[in-house]
Amino acid sequence: MRQFAIVLWTICFTAALFGADATPMTQSIFGVMAGAFGAGLLLTFTPCVLPMVPIVSGIIAGQGENLTKLRAFRLSLAYVLGTAATYTVMGALAGATGEQLQSYFQNVWAIGVMSIIFVLMALAMFGVYTIQLPAFLQSKLDVESRKLKGSSFVMVFALGAVSALILGACVSPVLISFLSVAIATQDAGLGALTMFSLALGMGVPLIVAGVGAGSLIPKAGGWTNSVKHFFGVLLLAVAIYLFNELNLVSELLVWGIFAIALGIYLNALEPLPQPASGTAYLRKVLGVVLLVWGVILLVGAAKGAEDMWQPLKGEPVVVAGGRSVPQTLPFELVSDISAFKAAEKKAQKMGRPLVVYFYSDTCSVCKKMKATTLKDWRVRKILNEKFVAVRVNITNHSDAKSMVLKRRFKVFGTPTILFFDSHGERLKGDTIYGYVSPEEFYDMLDILAE
Repeated sequence: MRQFAIVLWTICFTAALFGADATPMTQSIFGVMAGAFGAGLLLTFTPCVLPMVPIVSGIIAGQGENLTKLRAFRLSLAYVLGTAATYTVMGALAGATGEQLQSYFQNVWAIGVMSIIFVLMALAMFGVYTIQLPAFLQSKLDVESRKLKGSSFVMVFALGAVSALILGACVSPVLISFLSVAIATQDAGLGALTMFSLALGMGVPLIVAGVGAGSLIPKAGGWTNSVKHFFGVLLLAVAIYLFNELNLVSELLVWGIFAIALGIYLNALEPLPQPASGTAYLRKVLGVVLLVWGVILLVGAAKGAEDMWQPLKGEPVVVAGGRSVPQTLPFELVSDISAFKAAEKKAQKMGRPLVVYFYSDTCSVCKKMKATTLKDWRVRKILNEKFVAVRVNITNHSDAKSMVLKRRFKVFGTPTILFFDSHGERLKGDTIYGYVSPEEFYDMLDILAE
């Protein structure tokens, strides 16, 4: 456990170093850390963090038959400490510069590499190949590992650190609220400790999942392969989740192919043996459902649909007040400060409030907003009739013009929606971070339009 003590000491030392000029707010540091820890527990069950569960479980499942609960705990803890290290640095940078470290990893290269890594891990679970060192090196490492327990610590720690950068990049009101504490006080130490506590809270369920996966893996017998295949499927799902962030092809197309392949794997096209057990019938039913659902997703992808759960649902043309509601997103794209000022003047001239929507192409929450909230006919109608709405794409961090807008309004991440009254004054108390439902967004717009 010496390695864990060293990492913990390093993180705490870094936080203390950054916090040398701590403000009076650090007097309530334990209260903030406790709140962050509790928020982390809740964040674990959000779509942005849930993909970490199969990663941890897959790591444990790949350890073989000699896995003990203690080793499963150590590996899970190594992964969690990796995420904690990333969040600690992220919090320190947020306090010092107001930027989110992981936002810079939301690019094609980082996401693409991680997707490939998880595919390779999944293929190894299915027995396509075996990743192992030459026999003489294995013997040498086996001897050394007995002297230095937890030999996979560094690799799993690094995987946790990178996973936090990519999988934890979704902006939520909870995450923003804790980052705002550090940003508002310009206290990097407070940001580091707060985000470290948040990561530990997120890590508790991950450790439970890791130890549970280790205890559930059979020590011998045919079930071993079945369990590994199960985790292989989960890792493939994580790879698809990441790949879809790149927006290279239709999300429904990729998930449809995955569902069809999984249905065939579950013998959806094979006749049941006679006599068949209850488990065989259940496997058959699940395989057929996945096969049919995969075909439906492919049809939805061909129609240009975006909603995975309603891929065949057409978008109704709504007529209100004798006029049809526009079917396109009611946001004009602005890419620099001059375009924003032009939109601002337009809103003031028309006597309307201004709505500014910051988004990125690799933000899964932004995709959900586009597919649900921003497609709601009432939201589109009120935005077109009572507001001037613009959007800013901040996917490319090398785009200096869009970054000027991002820094000017201190936007921490995506999605973020800002509001300005008809005189150009920003309504800071009404800023939206993260996902908002169609009903909530419409009600908010209705109030602001009065």
